Amino acid sequence: MKTISLKKVSAIAVASLGFGLLSVVPANAAAGTSSLMYNFIATGSTATPTVGTAVIVPITLTVASGEASTGIISVEITTKPTNSALDAQGATTASATAANSLDAAKMTTAATASTASVGAFLTHTWVSDASEGATAAGSFGFTPDTAGKYVMTLTTGTGTGLDEWNATGTTSATIEIIVTGASLVQAASGLGTAAGTQTTGSQSAVAVWLPAASATTSRYSVTATGATIVGAYVGATVTDAVTANTYTSATGITKNNGVDYGTGFTLAGARTVTAVTEASDASDSFIVQMTSAVAATATLTVKSIDSTTGVTTTVATAVVTYGATPDLSFGLSTAYMTTPSSGGSSASSTTNAVARTAVKTLQTGISQVKVTLVKSDGTADDRAHAVTATVAGSGMVLVNTTADTPGTALRTSTDSTAATVRYVHINADGTAGTGTITVSVTHAVTGVTTTLGTFTVTTYGNATKIAVSTTNFTIGKSGGATTGAAAITRNSTGEVTNAGALTASTTTPAFIIKATDANGNVASLANNPTIVSSDLLVVSSGTCVTDGGADATYSSSILGFGYYNCAFTTASSAKSGNRATLTIRITDPADATLYLTTTLAVTVGGTIGTATETLSLDKLSYVNGEQLVVTRAATDSSGNPVADGTAAPAVTFNKAVGGTSSIAAGFYVGGKSANATSAAKSTTFAPSTPGAFVALATSGNTAATALTATSSVIDANAGIATQIDALNAKIVALNALIAKIMKKLGVK
Repeated sequence: MKTISLKKVSAIAVASLGFGLLSVVPANAAAGTSSLMYNFIATGSTATPTVGTAVIVPITLTVASGEASTGIISVEITTKPTNSALDAQGATTASATAANSLDAAKMTTAATASTASVGAFLTHTWVSDASEGATAAGSFGFTPDTAGKYVMTLTTGTGTGLDEWNATGTTSATIEIIVTGASLVQAASGLGTAAGTQTTGSQSAVAVWLPAASATTSRYSVTATGATIVGAYVGATVTDAVTANTYTSATGITKNNGVDYGTGFTLAGARTVTAVTEASDASDSFIVQMTSAVAATATLTVKSIDSTTGVTTTVATAVVTYGATPDLSFGLSTAYMTTPSSGGSSASSTTNAVARTAVKTLQTGISQVKVTLVKSDGTADDRAHAVTATVAGSGMVLVNTTADTPGTALRTSTDSTAATVRYVHINADGTAGTGTITVSVTHAVTGVTTTLGTFTVTTYGNATKIAVSTTNFTIGKSGGATTGAAAITRNSTGEVTNAGALTASTTTPAFIIKATDANGNVASLANNPTIVSSDLLVVSSGTCVTDGGADATYSSSILGFGYYNCAFTTASSAKSGNRATLTIRITDPADATLYLTTTLAVTVGGTIGTATETLSLDKLSYVNGEQLVVTRAATDSSGNPVADGTAAPAVTFNKAVGGTSSIAAGFYVGGKSANATSAAKSTTFAPSTPGAFVALATSGNTAATALTATSSVIDANAGIATQIDALNAKIVALNALIAKIMKKLGVK
């Protein structure tokens, strides 16, 4: 066996590799010419590498006299079978030998495990005053995940001495590991393993690596059950087998029947090897091609034949399960609707759930449907099946293979391109109304047609009406302020974290305008509505913007049009009790001299500084644990409700309550702020102990008035006793009445 060696690696070299190691050599240590000599030991390596079991490659070293240095040797996998999933560096491991024949006081050894970006490595720091003979220094290794050829490259650092593997100046060496066994290299599934699947009538290919010690006198029997071998080839070298075409030679292959491979074949060995070696391409390997016309489980068996006794021993097997040829699956194929001009390729069940609407203008894109054709085994079906779309009602369609381009649509359209994905573009036909689009696929061979989905879209005409659809805030703030937000994007931050009518970063509108056409469909306006105030000294201005439909939870519109979020601003001269009527209007699309209008009455409320706040509970008494509602109310110094959005104080209790133990600060709308809209929705519950309890808060007015509300929890036992006493009283009265009646009747 050829010996390879590694010499000294300086601390500078270690640092350059990025491992952050520092030399611990004393300053007065002597310098030599060849401090560390490494050797790979083939005879100490894993004898028969197998899949799933760690392969260990040991290293020894020799120390020259008078040396003080730090050496490092690293490793990574530079060749591996094509279907191996191992990371080239992260798969390697290193182990240092702590106890050996060298003087432990003169050395430090360490092994660092590999990561995805750094190969494993060994370090040795030495202070030596005499030569030391070869001794175990550690080992490198990895765990193969498929049969085949692996190459580990061991590399030194660079330094000031002879830091190489040998005197010729090389700085790296390679170790070849042959992992015995069979591996599928062509199949429907199972590539890289000894078991997988294939469809009937299709080919499977198995690469086989023979065990160590194969020789020119070695013979191997190769047979298959459940499938027919149709080809066998050996490799000129041991390469990664990607397909059967990688191997082309028939050297050493003898057909058992002399005609074909139906009864198997015999393979003659070509080399004598060890399992782990420095030599290149030093193992017998070959490819077997096989197929089955029927569903079956096929087993390829490779056996060694004893040249003296003729006894055979199994050395490798591979199993391929052949099944029916997959065909177009109507159940697995999908059709999902999305927006007309973007995101077609990512259409999903989520986008499919969103309603699609557009203006009725001819050829305006309304939506598109992505059709994905899939076989029964889950793979893509790119055959020329016909995808057809038809329309009932309003709309037109165009089927092609191009996403996000509406094109010119017709009442029906078909595409028979040999492609997995088709797109059904749905456009307006010039009429307003509802359209139902039916998407079907016709099998290219059988002619069977199946509906993949039906989709409903709407088109709208010119707006004929606008109205206030939602009112959140109608009491503006005295002295001037903006109530609500005219925000295109509504979201949880603006609606929850910054909730309110007067918070600058809120996204909650004061009110929402909805535009509809003659059929009542939501319609988009050419421009945003404007707001005209009946009294500019009360409300100085107002703004409306289109809701963008960006948030499914908080947006006014999921379509991104037809709804308009509005805010209004009170004048600096506005006083509590002032009133104004807001007229919201937009030019009538049917007559530019007219407006579509709607109105909203708003008032003005005062500030909290001089306000009167109260606290109340919804009941005078509760059963223990009963849900309760706490209401805060506030009127300004003029007796009017304070402005919407004015802060309401937090509420606590003098007894432990159930659920939410305290009620967070909120804000007033219409002069009220409650912890729930009803008892059924409250998350706060009456105390569990009987007796009185008090809700407490501190007013936000200048006087910081203490607010209280008192109630009680009924003693259930006391209630029962009271009921019993009442019942006893009724029984006594009844007995007296009976006695009186009997006396009158003369009954004794």
